[in-house]
Amino acid sequence: MKIENKIVILTDFTDSPGARYREDGDFSGQEFLEDILLDKFNDAVAGNYILLVDVDSVWGYPSSFISGSFGKLSIEKGAELVLKHLEIKSDNSKTRYQEIISEIKHPRSDVRV
Repeated sequence: MKIENKIVILTDFTDSPGARYREDGDFSGQEFLEDILLDKFNDAVAGNYILLVDVDSVWGYPSSFISGSFGKLSIEKGAELVLKHLEIKSDNSKTRYQEIISEIKHPRSDVRV
């Protein structure tokens, strides 16, 4: 499969991701998942291609944002499907990349579905 669509969090969402839920404030993981990521991910599955998510060049990612977006996507869709159709680009931080992949593989069970 090849990459056919992408999300650049810096330009498509924000330079300062927030907490887990919408009620926690602006630019939450839930907002990112529901307003941007989920539709594009579903399109990638339906079209059998890879969605690239560029997570570089922002101030940082709270663990609650990662679990509220990538973790919840994994809970809803399954880690295997997410890893098949989602590629994370993190040239600036290998640790950030590993945290996101780990959350997809082992999502937190305390995330509301």
